[in-house]
Order: sequence, then structure tokens, then C-alpha cells
Amino acid sequence: MVSEVDQAQFRLIIPSQTRYLNLVTGLAKRASLVAGLDDATAAKVSIAVDEAVTNVILHAYHGEGEHSVELELRFTEAALEIHIWHSGQGIRGDQLVLPDPKEYIKHPRKGGLGLLLMSRFMDEVKFKSDEASGRNECCLIKKIS
Repeated sequence: MVSEVDQAQFRLIIPSQTRYLNLVTGLAKRASLVAGLDDATAAKVSIAVDEAVTNVILHAYHGEGEHSVELELRFTEAALEIHIWHSGQGIRGDQLVLPDPKEYIKHPRKGGLGLLLMSRFMDEVKFKSDEASGRNECCLIKKIS
């Protein structure tokens, strides 16, 4: 069991609009530094969070700006966990296809690298859907070493 002293957390709720991405990515980078990660790793966490929230805005909500995206950052001794919740269209396990970077270079296109970057920059990336509440979650975990 983790006591309150061992774990700190806070939440941020933003509208589903890309103009708030700088706020979210700045928060993710600063939280990474507070958690004890170095600057280069903090920048990667920030990119992963940017990709995850962008995917929610563009794909789960189809660019509709009147929804909300909720983020919760949890600091533990072992990791920084970033939970992202939304009530838009969820991602299914069979949709999780990571592009081959070599093929992507041969046939470049706009977009399509978000999941790959998230999986490369974070130690764990998990997707969950709660049908009872109608909410979907993306959980990004970066271990503190």
C-alpha cells in the first residue's frame, strides 16, 4: 500500500482543443523534471503526452472542441504515471499497429507516428475502456531509474 507521503498526484482538465497542447506538454516536461528525470528524458515524456492528447483531440473527438480531456499525473518512488481520460471514441487492441520506421521513411506521409513515439519514449503505454462510465484511458508510465 502506498501512503500519501509516498505518492503525490494532481489533475488537469482541458477543453479538447489543440491550442492547449503547449500547456499540457509544458506540464508534462516540468512534472518529469520534478520526478527526477533528466532533461532529455523529460522532453521525450512531453512528446509522448503531446501525441496522446493530440490523438484524443483529433481521433477520439474528431476535432470537436467542446469536449474535455482529463489528465492525472501521479508521482511514485518508482515512476511517473500520466493518465489521460476522455469520453470520445476509444481505441481497440486490434487498432494498435505500430508503423515500421523504415517503411515510413520510404513512404512518408503526414501523421501516423504517434503510437510509435509513445511506445519508444515511455516504458509502458496502456489503453483501457470502461463501458459503464463511457470513459477511455491512455496510461503512460516512465520509470524513475
